[in-house]
This record gives sequence, C-alpha cells and structure tokens, in this order.
Amino acid sequence: MPPEEELSAWLISEIEHIFKASIKPGALLHLVSLAEEINAGTLLSEDHLEAVFMEILTDLGIPSNYTTTMDYLHAVYHRTFAAKRSLPVKTSLYLEKVALFNKIVKLATSYGFICFQIPEMFINNNVNDAVGVFVRRYSETSSFLTDIINTSVDQEGLLELLNVFLPALSALTATVNLDDRLYVNYLSLYEVFVNSKPVAAIFSQVDGFQPPDKANPLDYEHKTLLGPLLRLSPLVEEASTYYFTNVTSLSQPQISSIYDSIQNEYKYVCDRLFYIIDKLIRGSPETRNALLNWFATLINLSHLRRGSHADLKKIAGDGIMYNISIILIRLSSPFLDYPTYTKVDKIDVDYFSKSSLIDISEESRVNSSIQEANENKKLEQEPNFISHCFFLTLSYLHYGVGGIYIHYDRIKNQIKQYTERIEMITHNRLPPGSNPMMLQILRNQMPTLAKQLNSLHAVKNSIQAIFSNRPIQEEIFDFIVGATTFMIKLVDPEHLAPKQKLKIPIFQISTVSQLDDQDFLKTKTPRPWKYYPEFILEGIINYCKFSTNFRGCPLVYNTEKLTLFVEFAIVLLRCPELIGNPHMKADLVEVLFIGSLPLPNGDPGFIASIFNSNKLVMDNILYSLLDFYVMVERTGASSQFYDKFNSRYYISIIIEELWKSQIFRHQLTDYSENNVDFFVRFIARMLNDTTYLLDETFNELNAIHKYQQEIKRRAIGEDLNEELGSDEELAGNLESAERKAKSYMGLSNKTMELFKLFTKEVPKGFILPEIVDRLAGMLDYNLSVMVGPKCVNLKVEAPEKYDFNPRRTLTDLCEIYSNLGSQEKFVIAVSRDGRSFDLSYFQKAERILTTKTFTNPAIIRSLIEFAKKADLQRQTDEDEELELGEIPDEFLDPLMYTLMEDPVILPSSKISIDRSTIKAHLLSDSTDPFNRVPLKLEDVVEDLELKHKIESFKREKKAQKLQAQDVEMTD
Repeated sequence: MPPEEELSAWLISEIEHIFKASIKPGALLHLVSLAEEINAGTLLSEDHLEAVFMEILTDLGIPSNYTTTMDYLHAVYHRTFAAKRSLPVKTSLYLEKVALFNKIVKLATSYGFICFQIPEMFINNNVNDAVGVFVRRYSETSSFLTDIINTSVDQEGLLELLNVFLPALSALTATVNLDDRLYVNYLSLYEVFVNSKPVAAIFSQVDGFQPPDKANPLDYEHKTLLGPLLRLSPLVEEASTYYFTNVTSLSQPQISSIYDSIQNEYKYVCDRLFYIIDKLIRGSPETRNALLNWFATLINLSHLRRGSHADLKKIAGDGIMYNISIILIRLSSPFLDYPTYTKVDKIDVDYFSKSSLIDISEESRVNSSIQEANENKKLEQEPNFISHCFFLTLSYLHYGVGGIYIHYDRIKNQIKQYTERIEMITHNRLPPGSNPMMLQILRNQMPTLAKQLNSLHAVKNSIQAIFSNRPIQEEIFDFIVGATTFMIKLVDPEHLAPKQKLKIPIFQISTVSQLDDQDFLKTKTPRPWKYYPEFILEGIINYCKFSTNFRGCPLVYNTEKLTLFVEFAIVLLRCPELIGNPHMKADLVEVLFIGSLPLPNGDPGFIASIFNSNKLVMDNILYSLLDFYVMVERTGASSQFYDKFNSRYYISIIIEELWKSQIFRHQLTDYSENNVDFFVRFIARMLNDTTYLLDETFNELNAIHKYQQEIKRRAIGEDLNEELGSDEELAGNLESAERKAKSYMGLSNKTMELFKLFTKEVPKGFILPEIVDRLAGMLDYNLSVMVGPKCVNLKVEAPEKYDFNPRRTLTDLCEIYSNLGSQEKFVIAVSRDGRSFDLSYFQKAERILTTKTFTNPAIIRSLIEFAKKADLQRQTDEDEELELGEIPDEFLDPLMYTLMEDPVILPSSKISIDRSTIKAHLLSDSTDPFNRVPLKLEDVVEDLELKHKIESFKREKKAQKLQAQDVEMTD
C-alpha cells in the first residue's frame, strides 16, 4: 500500500479514537463533510485536521458526554499525547504519524485559545465554563493551559487571552476561601500564568488589574485580578468558622491541634502567594511599578483600619492586609541582611521627600509639624524599588497588621457583650424598665446570637493561631530588627551604625530644664528623621507589644535579635530630641515592662538578661526611665491622667528588676550626687504621685466603708440614709469605689516600693531643701490616716480585693522613715510639720508593727528613736519661735508662712519668696504661682536687701534673748 493511503487509513482510525468522531454514521459523531471528501476519493492528510476541529466545534457540536468545549478540547489534547507516547518507534511511517499527532496538539491548543479569544465562535462555548474546567481538573489540564498560553504568545494574542481568562478566574476565586479545598487549584492556576515571563511582563495591563472604583478599598479586595487571591486566609470569617465549627465546646488540646493545622495551611498559602507576587515583581519594570502602586493605594485607603470604631464592612479585611504584609516583608528580607546589614545603605533616607507613593499628607511626624515637613520636600530622582518596598512594608505593618490588633480588642469586647446578653436571656432576666413581652422576642433571637457568638470566637481563635505561628512571626520581627537598624543609622550623626555602635546621648543637654522644653528639643532633632511619619515607629512598637500576648512571640528566646530592638528602644528613650510623642515612649516602656516580667515557666523575663549584659542598655536605661517618669505627666491625650500612672507602674516594675544589680544602685547614687537637678526632678514627681495616690486610695476606702455599713444597716431593716440613694445606686457606687480603690492601691504599692528602694540606697538625695519638707508632710499625713483617730474608716470587708493590706502599707511608711531617720535635715523637716506630726502616732505604729507584723525589730527601733528625736526637735523649734516673737509679714514666705532663709524676687510678679519654696513649686508647675506667667528658676533674682533685714531681725532677737538672760543672772 502506498504511504499516502496507509497514512490516510491510519488517520481515519485515530480520528475515531481521539476525536470520538467518524466518517461513518453510528455511535460517534458523524463527520459528514469529511466523509463526502473521502468518498469522493480524497486521501486524509494533515491538511484535513483543521476541518475536523471546525466541523465538530462549529457545526456538529461536541459529543454529548462532554459538558464544555474546553473539556472536549482537553480530552483531544490528552488522548493525542497518550497515543503519541504509545506509538512504537519501529512502526511504519513513525515520523509522519508523530507529526500528525503534533499537529492535532497544536490545533487543540489553538482552538483552546480561540475559546477565549472569540468565545461565540463555537457552539455552546462559555468562558466561565471553560475556566471552570481548569479549576476543577487542574492537575490534568495544567499542561494544556500552559500550551494555550504559549500559543497566544506565538499568535501575538496574549493580552486578548488574559483579558478574558483572568477576570473570569478572579471572579471565581472570589467565591472561595480556605473552607473550600478548590482554593489550591486557584493558586495553581495563577502560578501557571505568572510562570510565563510574557504574562508577568504585561500583567498590569490586563482588564481588572485595577478596581472599578479606585477610591474604594473593598473593590481592591473583591473586584480586581489579585484581590480575591490575596484574601485567601484563615482570618476571613468563613474560613474561621470552617476551622472552629463550635469552638466553645472544644477542649484545649483540640484547639491547639486546630491551631497547628491552621499554621501549616497558612504557611502553604503564604509561600504560594509570595511565589506569585515575586514572579510578577520580576516580570517587568511596568508590572513591578504597577504592583507597588496597587499596594500603596490600598494601604492609603486603609487608614481607618486603625480606628477603634471603623465600619468593618467598608474597609479591606484582615486576611488580605496580613497576606500583603508578609509578602512585602519577604520581598524586603534580601536587603535587610542580618547581622551585617550591608545593604541598608540602598534604602533612600530622603524617601518621603522624593516620593508621594505613600500618602503621608495627614500623618503626624516624628518630631516636626506637617507644614515644616512639607517645606522640606525635595523633587529629585524617583527612589529605587528597595526603598519603595521598605517603606511600604512599614506602612502595612502599621495599618495592615496593626489593624488586626484593633479588631482583636473589638472582638473580645463583643464576645463579652454577647455572652452577657445570652446569659441574661437564659436566666429570664430583662434590662430594667423593659416590657415583659420583650423576653419572648429576645428568646427568639437566641439562635442568631449563638451563631454570631461562635463566629466571634472563631475569628478570635484564628487571630490567635496566626500570631502563635512562630516562624511567620519571626519573619516579621526580623524585618523590624532590620528597620530599627536602618533608623539608628539614620539618626547617627556619623551614619556609621551598625558597623560601629551609636554613642548616646546624641545631644548633650546643658540644663535639666531643656528636657522639658519640647520646642528647644525639636531644634536638635536630626534630619530627615524628624520629618518621617510617626507610623513607621508606631507599627514597630505596637507589633512588639501585641505579639507578647501569644505563644509564638518572636521576642522570647531570641536574645541576639531582641538585643538590637532593645538598644533601639533605649536610644529613643534616652535621646528626648528623637521623638515628640510621649505615647510612643509609653508603649516602648510597656514592652520593656512586659519583658521584665517572669515567664510562665518561671524563667526571668525575656529582656532581663539584656538589662544586665548590654553596655548601651546598662549605661542608659535607668536615666531613660527616670526621665520618662517625669515626661509622661503630659501626654496631650484626654486620658493622660490615667496614662501617666500606667507608665509609672511599668517603670516601677522595671526598676525593681534593675535593682537586683548593684550597677544601677550605684548609678542612682551618682545621679543624686552629681546630677542633682535631674534627680530632684524625678523625686518630686514621684512624691506628687504618692501623695495623690494614697489620698485617693484612702478616700475610696472611706467610701467603701461607708457603703458597706449602709448595706448592713439596710439588710437588718434599719432606716436608710437617703443621701446614699436607692439600693441599686448604692450597689453601683460601691462597685465604682471598689474598682477605683483597687487601681489606686496597686499604683500606690508600686510607688511606695520605689520610695523604699531609693531612700535606702541614697537617703541623702531625699533631704534636699526643695523636697524634704513635702516628703515629711506626705509621710506624716499618711501615718496619721493609718493610725490616727479616723483609721477606723479604713476598715473594709475583704481588703485583699483592692490589694489593700494595711499592715503592709504601714510597714512601708515606717521603713521609709527608718531609711531616712539618720538624716538630720529630715528630722528637722518632720518636726516642723505642725499639721500631722504626732509622737503618739509613731508609738501606736510601733505597737502594731511589733505585735501584728514580722517587721525587722531593728527597723522598729530605728523608727521610734527617729520619732523621739523629731519630737525633741519640735520642742526646741517651738522654744526658738517663742524667742523670735511676732515675725513681720514681709519676712514670712508667702506660700509656706515660715521665716525665709534665702529670699528671691520673682521677675514677673515681683514678689519675694524663699528659694527652696519656689524650687519646690517649679518641680510640678513651671509658672509664677502668683500670676501664672511662665517661670524658670534661673530667672529669679536674689533679694539681698530682704535677706539682710531677716538676718538683722534674727540677730536682734538673739541679742534680746542674751540680754534678758544676763538680766536674770544679775538678779
């Protein structure tokens, strides 16, 4: 048989097998047109293959057992490859037959391309159905899709293919999340496309890359090519509820097991998402820039994610924002090369003055006004990719990852509210004043409430699972450490970090008053650092604080990298010119506080070892804490009154940890002797706190005592005190007083602890003229409250509920007296306290400490000896006062009404006042006490004339006394 006839006969047979079509009528598709040609004597050849495809696809329609045109074309493609593989090499006309198989494959992919290029060309062809074939049967169809893509490239129709296929794929992706296992196939399909360099190069030109509404963040998440893909996450609610179907009924081991599953699955998803984005970034400069713009626009539209009352239905979700954050962190890792960081020089320090990619037009700046920052804009060359990537990552760390912290807190509050409501309905309770019919309405809501509560628990647990994922969290912290290294290099005047350690303080103050002069400090802030948006710091600090809530915290057992972060924190705290926002410092202090607390297994806090081993930290942390203790007085926030006490509580805990080392004790001694103004500034603030906190604590305890007594009287039927309100009001007032007392007492205990530590270590530091009288007055007054006539009002039921241990508080007071008892000036100051000092109070305290506590007997002896000395001094002072007789008003201090020793004139009000009095006043108020005009101590003028008059008055009175004694002796 001639080769042409043999090949024709063979091809007729293969068409039946591959196309499921025949030139003969029967069960297979009947190729009528082809049959007519063959019956007319035509031999079948390669030239007829295209006609076979066209007759089936446009005239006959695909065989009935195929649902879509694409499904059929893939079957043809697949059977052709199978036939080609099974064709024996030694078969007759082998090469010719292989060529025919290759032609069928090529035509199958060409028509596969046409299915997207001209969808209406084929019978019953549908784009979504065609894409669905690749989604459902990815593992079988991936090579077919790759060939279709390559065909479209060869035929210069790639963009046509992508404009149809990718929007359809994206729309289908938007319908799934991790609760549908098909999501794996969607990831794979995107990978097929981006693996093609031509696709990656023009990806940003594809229809749907940009959202329909570029001002709507939700459109980026749901209506773009990448959004639905990038939101694949366990943080999406439908995925969370898939993992935690009925979370409240799960045991802890079951929850831990689910956490492990989530973490493993998230790593898989995250790795593949990064692979896709990385391919696009490398595709072409156009795609790279478009993608950066896409990320930037989304984050610029997502600032409300940090708002505590944001409408979650109007902002991009946690899933997409967290995924992009991790992707950007991975893109940044090559140029943040720990530990040498040789590539940080590639980050443009003038980025924000050159680029408007990240919108910072309304962002607070590190230490300048927005207007000042705008005046320093530079219009130079566009920053490089590394710089864009680095600062975008910082933006996502704050608004992307940072938005999750806000959401997490909201969820916890909502869980509490839903739980209380369900309990109320379950126990048939109604809110006061409600219609009884409401109960049935509320009962009908129970299934919905229970479902919503489970969803909240599910999302909360998903967040916990993600933040317990140690490897991912370590990636975030690695970026943070790299970012802090860049920032330290930026503020280093020599820009030698990290090759050489930064020496701090960067700017050396000349007077302590400069620490409180923010306008002056701003003039010393390095540029361009001062113009940077605050969020670059806020995102870093907030992450470190939030991550400590979870078992995956990357700060724990990560000492080498943690050391770099702690050094950064100390640099910011020690150099007051670097940050203008006290909240930022407060959050840094909170991280240090958390790191000083013992770990659950009993190990020292995860930062404790760094406190005692790192030179930069050891040399500067105590100074930084003492400075911030004062600075936190004014945060500018409506909550500043409470914020300052929280920060000071944290500082107290850290100092207790530091006090285990003699190094820090010696430092305090040095400050008290060689940096007196700085030391006094701190002690005065601590004294103010203690005075206020103990006053408030005792006031609340008095109120609790009163409320508890009234409740007892009402319980036995006695007449009620109408001033204390109804039973409900009384219970509410008691609850409020208990809450306040617990808060104040906890803070008081910590402040007293500091006083004990410091007075024992540096007693001489507490007898300086500007503080000793106030300290004596505070101690005397509180001792009188504890053991004086009204101490019975402090007697409350279950005092431990409020952390109130009266014996402990009394012991603390007496220990401070004992620590300072050997200081003569303190003895004099206590003796001069005519308001509260009473020897009998010390004697009563002695009896209580001896019989009811385990106080060291030496302290008790020291206390009573001190009290007797002070009482003797009081008697001596009274005798001397009698000798002076009536003192002229002009010699009396206008605030203290005591005889002035060193009078000075205030420049504004022109009033004379004792130097020690005005120094003490200025420690808590920087204004003239008589007209509120700003005042600095260095502005006061010695009143030499008045001083001479006072000295003359004293000499005259002394001479009169001596003369009187001589007269008596003569008589």
